[in-house]
Amino acid sequence: MKKVLITGGHGGMAVAICELLERKGGFEVFAPGKDVLDVTNVESIRNVMERFVPDILINNAGYVVPQSVKHADPSVTQKHIDINLSGVFYCTEIALQKKPDLQIINIGSSAATKIHATWSEYCATKAAVVMATQCWAADGLYAVCISPGRTKTKMRKALYPDEDQSTLMLPEDFAKVVYKAIQKEYTSGSHINVNKENVEELCHG
Repeated sequence: MKKVLITGGHGGMAVAICELLERKGGFEVFAPGKDVLDVTNVESIRNVMERFVPDILINNAGYVVPQSVKHADPSVTQKHIDINLSGVFYCTEIALQKKPDLQIINIGSSAATKIHATWSEYCATKAAVVMATQCWAADGLYAVCISPGRTKTKMRKALYPDEDQSTLMLPEDFAKVVYKAIQKEYTSGSHINVNKENVEELCHG
């Protein structure tokens, strides 16, 4: 029975991953929301991992509020860095103290490699997660980064309320790619971009 900890556990991606793992069986999954696991707070992370030591850590918590750097709110910038980047490091480092052979799956974003004028904090922090993943693999860990493109989630709906939902990838399909990473079907250090156009090929490839 593998223990899986998913940060940002109330988001659409996390819910889809949980449901898939429950159907597959063989996993004990804990997917707390930020009220239980605040990825920006080291003490909160330690408290959770005293009670639940993961074999597999899925760093899924994310934050995006578009703003132009020309008139940005520094507190919003800091929140991007705290949740999207520092939180990934904090959770990983503390989990490794408990489980040296920890398996790490980072949920990135297609924004890590695409330019969005008012998403610079989000793009930059997600790009940093891709590089961190590759460094951790070089450091002898099993770590992969899976980056979703446009996906049908609450966060996406809030950003683009009028978007055609039929053009978006389903979280359930994205979860299937995450499952392949859980099964270690990808080389450590891999960065896998997933979108509506290639998700079926990735799932069955």
